[in-house]
Amino acid sequence: MKTLLALDVGTSSTRAVIYDAEGRDLFTFGHEYHSNYPQPRHVEQDAASWSAAAERVLCEAASYMRHHGFMVEGIAVTSQRSSLIPMDRDHRPLRSAIMWQDKRNIAECDELVADHGLEALYRKTGLRVNPIFVLTKLRWLRKNQPDIFSAAARFLGVQDHVVHYLTGEYKTDWTQGSRTMLMDLASFTWDPDLLAIAGIDESRLCELVAPGSVAGGMRGPVAVATGLPEGLPVVISGGDQQCAAMALGVVRPGVAEANTGTGSFVLSYADKPAFEPDCRVLCQASAMAGKWMMEAGIFNTGAIFRWFKEQFCVDLHGKENAYALMTDEAACSPAGANGVIMLPHFEGSMAPNWNPAAKGLFFNLSLGAKRADMIRSILDGIAMEIRDNLTLIQSLTTDINEVSVAGGMVRSDLFCQIQASAYDKEVVRYENAEASSLGACMVAAPALGVHPDLHAAFDAMCCRQFKTIKPVAADADCYRHMAKRRKCLYDALHNSGTYEAFL
Repeated sequence: MKTLLALDVGTSSTRAVIYDAEGRDLFTFGHEYHSNYPQPRHVEQDAASWSAAAERVLCEAASYMRHHGFMVEGIAVTSQRSSLIPMDRDHRPLRSAIMWQDKRNIAECDELVADHGLEALYRKTGLRVNPIFVLTKLRWLRKNQPDIFSAAARFLGVQDHVVHYLTGEYKTDWTQGSRTMLMDLASFTWDPDLLAIAGIDESRLCELVAPGSVAGGMRGPVAVATGLPEGLPVVISGGDQQCAAMALGVVRPGVAEANTGTGSFVLSYADKPAFEPDCRVLCQASAMAGKWMMEAGIFNTGAIFRWFKEQFCVDLHGKENAYALMTDEAACSPAGANGVIMLPHFEGSMAPNWNPAAKGLFFNLSLGAKRADMIRSILDGIAMEIRDNLTLIQSLTTDINEVSVAGGMVRSDLFCQIQASAYDKEVVRYENAEASSLGACMVAAPALGVHPDLHAAFDAMCCRQFKTIKPVAADADCYRHMAKRRKCLYDALHNSGTYEAFL
């Protein structure tokens, strides 16, 4: 029996998942951690937390394999994207990682647009200038922490850091490179002009390789620490969202996926780069080497649900089924949450608004509002933000008939039903809600000899449909009305300069 081990390095946790050649989940073990918020708009994390988490989950996977008498063909690595870790010449982090959600570099974004033009950069990189991307983080670091910037021998992302920890190699793939704002989208190479804007040369970045490439073999010290064999192949599968899209069948027109974890991401397939006139939808490299993905992202969705649990559901603390109990409570509130509206801009807004100054908001509260209404408004608000992005992507491509959903939150029947009605489209939930890890193994399978090519891997391993959810007509009408009210609310805050007044 051939098996693969996915190492999925997320924003809130790292998971090791073992799959067989048919895509069946044989083993899963996760380890949670938290980001740090040292001051407003700053989001950081100790880079050692990822290597420590990787070691912990790989130890558990190795123990499982020893107990059952088999060994995987290799490790497929996928991770969150667009964070920045400066490394010294001795391969040690010089500071905490600046996370993808960080907003300290808003001024650098404004300067970048003024000097080089929003559309010109978008057409070259497929990315809209925004604090999330590495180029703007590098410019902030060069200006505000010049000693660290000068001392850095390498600038890594989270996936790069984990791959280096496992193999000793400095390699990254096109999907991660296309989230830096330093890679030319058409040629999949580091762009000299963009590197000059950042103030670095190519030697301070990782080598770019196609997704699905073997980065190297597992180093001896890591093998000893984890119980896995030295030299075990480590494959770079790519960014978590691009890998999830592979597992959810987003390999042809007419299908989109909405993956809701810490944040939410909406992706659709593209044979060639496509660009939105107002630069609101991203275009980036696909985990299917040589193809592209359209993407719209939302910073905080599942993270808000978790925050609300920790801050306002004290009675649920310590209960393993806390999130299920929250959704049961939300089910007591109807579609529209009895008028309560939640805008999920707790760390600014990505698509479709692209407003780093935007703030999270619960609106239209009254003394009659209940906690159930607020929980329901979180679920409604997440789905409505995804709806706006689906509408925008659809305007650039063909009609979207089906939305595949994944991520931790889609374990909830209620949230899946809310999504179907909010989008007024069929929603398909799959057996494996954590699609990123499965997609990573699918991408890695050809390099590890598990399947002859990527298409064969898709056919054998692609997520199996678990349930198709159809929209409820009355609820869909409610959400159409809510969409207009949400736009009025956001526009009132944005056009009046209210967001900026609270920076």
